[in-house]
Parts: sequence; structure tokens; C-alpha cells
Amino acid sequence: MNKIGEGIFKEPAATKLAQMRIQKRRHRRLTYDCMTAIVQGDSVTCKKGHVLKSIGRRKTSGLSLLSVLRGISSSVCKSCQDYDEETTE
Repeated sequence: MNKIGEGIFKEPAATKLAQMRIQKRRHRRLTYDCMTAIVQGDSVTCKKGHVLKSIGRRKTSGLSLLSVLRGISSSVCKSCQDYDEETTE
């Protein structure tokens, strides 16, 4: 299990996170929706090799899983040619 805790996958937290993603999805592509985004421990990386970073932050080894679940998206995903969207909600 990830360090973030399984509580976020239970109600009411899971619904709240889904609502956050729906709202943010109206404005931009979400890392959450990309089929090339993969979970590794408590972070999300790109299996195509793109360096995911938060908007306005320096390069890191990935985005935090909790941030992605909240609808935070990497600035790389905004214009990525490898973005492979699948809506899951």
C-alpha cells in the first residue's frame, strides 16, 4: 500500500477527489487521464519518459500520487504529443 493511506480511496474522500478532477478537467488535460501515466510508489511518472513536473516547479522524478488524484497536472501534459486520454469518470 502507498504511504498516502487507503483512506483516500474510501468514501467520502474518493468522491471529493473525483469532484476535484472533474472541475479541473474543464480547464486542462489531467495527468490522471493519460494512459501513459503510471504509479510508482507514491508518485506518478510517464512510461514514455517525459519528465513530469508541477506547473511552476522544477523538474522532479514525478508528481505525487495524491496531487494527481486531486487533479493537479504536469505542465508537460498540457501539450504532450504522446498524451493518450481515457476518461474514467
